[in-house]
Amino acid sequence: MWLKVGGLLRGTRGQQGQIVGLPCGTLGPGAHWWGPCGGSWAQKFHQDGPGRGLGEEDIRRARETRLSKTPRPQLSDRSRERKVPASRISRLANFGGRLNLRYSHRAPPFLLPHCSPHPAVSQDNSFISPQLQRIFERVRQSADFMPRWQMLRVLEEELGTDWQAKVASLEEVPFAAASIGQVHQGVLRDGTEVAVKIQYPGVAQSIQSDVQNLLAVLKMSVALPEGLFAEQSLQALQQELAWECDYRREAACAQSFRQLLADDPFFRVPAVVKELCTTRVLGMELAGGVPLDQCQGLSQDIRNQICFQLLRLCLRELFEFRFMQTDPNWANFLYDASSHQVTLLDFGASREFGTEFTDHYIEVVKAAAEGDRDRVLQKSRDLKFLTGFETKAFSDAHVEAVMILGEPFATQGPYDFGAGDTARRIQGLIPVLLQHRLRPPPEETYALHRKLAGAFLACARLRAHIACRDLFQDTYNRYWANRQTQPLTRGDLRADPS
Repeated sequence: MWLKVGGLLRGTRGQQGQIVGLPCGTLGPGAHWWGPCGGSWAQKFHQDGPGRGLGEEDIRRARETRLSKTPRPQLSDRSRERKVPASRISRLANFGGRLNLRYSHRAPPFLLPHCSPHPAVSQDNSFISPQLQRIFERVRQSADFMPRWQMLRVLEEELGTDWQAKVASLEEVPFAAASIGQVHQGVLRDGTEVAVKIQYPGVAQSIQSDVQNLLAVLKMSVALPEGLFAEQSLQALQQELAWECDYRREAACAQSFRQLLADDPFFRVPAVVKELCTTRVLGMELAGGVPLDQCQGLSQDIRNQICFQLLRLCLRELFEFRFMQTDPNWANFLYDASSHQVTLLDFGASREFGTEFTDHYIEVVKAAAEGDRDRVLQKSRDLKFLTGFETKAFSDAHVEAVMILGEPFATQGPYDFGAGDTARRIQGLIPVLLQHRLRPPPEETYALHRKLAGAFLACARLRAHIACRDLFQDTYNRYWANRQTQPLTRGDLRADPS
């Protein structure tokens, strides 16, 4: 959630954030500067606006200068200070506004062949109905933030009335605001720059009613077919949102990933600041870099490297760690040109996968990679995607969809993600899949397919050429070698602090 809203942070000039701490003077009428006097960390995040991204000259300059200050995004010029309604009555009265549409970017506007939500395509407008596009655009363009008094109340309730002793300074205006909370830049007393996420009041308590409101909005916007199994989809969404509202859980997940990737040369995870972590406040080291979609101007070789690493991470998460950060938002992956590394953010939707699930799932992918349609069908039944009583039309469409998605792993040599029409072909199968589906997909696939679809979409956007077959075959061999020494598990959320 650090930089959650797609498009919001690209090439914008937000207003300068003040700092909360000890008063040092004024910047103008009603604008107080709190904290160390003089100077500013404010920098324009993307110098040349949206669409340009990084170029080879940007990479060269970054590597030569090794910038000492971390570039940081700022809110859109349209962002305004606005009281967040905390009570159920006030939230219902505000239903037509942004906050009650805040989960629309997690809604199922488009479905994978297994009928699991595919919100990652909200980053690709070609697959969303015009009505939902307008909803998403309203969310992106109106990232309002809490007034100072409300933000301070949350800090005091969570960190105590002496919370200022924990930091040297904290900027009053957030640099990012999204569905569940907003993020402020701060500095610890040892000089460490941090990002502090502060949750909006009443969010956790209103998830159930908000999800029902979202369902009502979707029913008004699009026709929800029976094969979608909307109730199961919304239950998965509700569970995931409950996880995201528990910042203690997110901190534990972030620490788990930091340990799992401690020796990884390409990915890094910011450290958690324990003294700034509660259920509604989360402090982590401030990360620098640009979202993946701003890397389109890099050389083919660098884009290939980034996307190869992204797919490698997905396979490690699912089949090695069996623990995955499932939110594929562009801004959760920040590329730092100076170090040629990607920083991972936002671990609220992280979840574990048991071997009972991954044992069958890896065989579905393997069968698709080998072009074995009969085995795809059988392993899909083992995985409980199918009952075995589906019509031939449905079974054929299901297998075809899996085969299409397995093409990168079936291709000898580098697969050209930019040249394919995978999403269009899948979209053509959806009417049959929705009409004849007999059961909802496994609960694990709702989040998993969002993450995998997001990774494939990033590879397509960056026009990557990757030898996926060899990457998966290596993963497959290591998976079964390791499984011989492991017990069967169903997944127990290892990072759950409770």
